[in-house]
Amino acid sequence: MIKKSLLFLLPSILLFACGSKKTKPEQPQKDNCIISPELKKLIRTEAVGTSQAAFEIELTGNVSYNQDNLFRYQSLASGLVQKVYFNLGDYVQKGQLLAELRTTELSEQKSSLSIAQSALKLAQRNLKATQSMHTDGLASDKELLEAQNEVNNAQAEIGKIRESANIQGGNIEHGILAIRAPMSGYIVEKKITNGFQVNAGDADLFVISDLKKVWVMANVYAAQLSKVQPGELVDISTTAYPDQVFKGKITRLSNIFDPEEKVMKAIVEIDNSDLKLKPDMMVSVTVHQPLQREAIALPVKNVIFDNDEYFVVIYHNDCDVQTKSIRPFAHDRKYYYLETDNGAVNKGDTMISQNQLLIFTKQKGQ
Repeated sequence: MIKKSLLFLLPSILLFACGSKKTKPEQPQKDNCIISPELKKLIRTEAVGTSQAAFEIELTGNVSYNQDNLFRYQSLASGLVQKVYFNLGDYVQKGQLLAELRTTELSEQKSSLSIAQSALKLAQRNLKATQSMHTDGLASDKELLEAQNEVNNAQAEIGKIRESANIQGGNIEHGILAIRAPMSGYIVEKKITNGFQVNAGDADLFVISDLKKVWVMANVYAAQLSKVQPGELVDISTTAYPDQVFKGKITRLSNIFDPEEKVMKAIVEIDNSDLKLKPDMMVSVTVHQPLQREAIALPVKNVIFDNDEYFVVIYHNDCDVQTKSIRPFAHDRKYYYLETDNGAVNKGDTMISQNQLLIFTKQKGQ
């Protein structure tokens, strides 16, 4: 009897069980989600935002002297360098003695000075005698005036010789030309040494520059001329200081193509009070050009470049993650910029900002 009852109830039990399975809502299988609990611990997300779009142009260049505050010494006389009192890289004060030059021109001036001084003594004696004779009525006013003019002429000749020597920095008595610093600054070039033979007109025997302000000469190629303008802000970086950026502004373009490099120079004046930038140091120059338009801004670190395309990973939930192909219209060091109506990414979307490449690779392999 019991067996018959069980057999009778079995279809009802099975029917109830089947009915229960049909009414239970379906849940996503966690094992099928792209982001597992272990992977979720490794990722970070952030909201998509907007910003004023900007464009950057990368140029190369080198550090140069400030040509508006530079002195190049050109010798006014020929001679032999007796003593040099400075070394390359030294800081010198205006008026400081830098070198002494023994020159034959000063020897000639010394001889001329001696002759002029003798002529003056003779003229003075003649004037004294003429004055005495004029008092006694033996010399005319004209003769007295001529005697006075001879004294004046001799004095003028002596003054002329001494002034010429002073302009050159010479000591006539010792035959030594003293070369002094015309400005304060650093010795950035040096050609003379003890015993060096100098000819009149020799240029750049030494160069003094105030390195507290330097120029960066950025190379602008013909295709970039329309994009680089005076007044634009720039960042200067160099391998010598990888963690430091030097700020500046393009003051002017040279307007002349360098015949060897086939480039035009953009001149950037940089404050160099700490003297970190040295002449001839190679640098990278980033020119900033704001575009004055609002755009979707995606941090560079969040964007994936693969097979000539740019991608960003958008997160909805652990099981709904989408890889979006994007087409930036501009970029700088911080962001890639998209049109606000780009159709792929919208303001407020959540993007994966850490380890997104793991998810991108995982989706690509599915």
